[in-house]
Amino acid sequence: MSSAAVFPELLETERLTVRRYTPADANSIFELVEKNRDRLLEAFPGIAKDVSTVEAAKSFTLGKTEEWTVGKGHCYGIWLRSSQRQIGQIQVKNIVWDVPSAELSYFIGSSFQSQGFATEAIRAVLALTLNRLEFTRIFVRIVPTNHESLKLATKLGFQHEGLHRSAFRCGRGNLHDVHYFSLLRDDYR
Repeated sequence: MSSAAVFPELLETERLTVRRYTPADANSIFELVEKNRDRLLEAFPGIAKDVSTVEAAKSFTLGKTEEWTVGKGHCYGIWLRSSQRQIGQIQVKNIVWDVPSAELSYFIGSSFQSQGFATEAIRAVLALTLNRLEFTRIFVRIVPTNHESLKLATKLGFQHEGLHRSAFRCGRGNLHDVHYFSLLRDDYR
């Protein structure tokens, strides 16, 4: 299965445009990260550290383009359809094509949380991966302090697989435990 042929560059939901990054998105990515940097350091240290300037955000998009091209990952920005303001990011990564399975990671800017946007974006990506592309398994990793994501994983039907102790180092250098949840295609149906 070739990822470039199967992952669409654009998904639309009732309220959201979920689309592949381009270098032209550097300003909006930087603005989103800058407004949420402190929070992102806990769960998304890579983007919090890598996107330190607009130029760094442009390099970030080029890196995501390379991952997309080789089928290693598919990173989408999440925009409000009404205003085209970027409010988050969702990514299908750590793909194992011979299963196929992948990790799903996402974040929504703090001023847009608790409005159902994460649920809407995740459902669109789950429909794509589990239905259309027939992935067998999608998993998420969540630190225990991210109560909203823990509730969301359960709400969306993900099954708790266990806690990996001291398995993740955040951007501040602290080690955190990580909950693993998965959703199988059979569960999703």
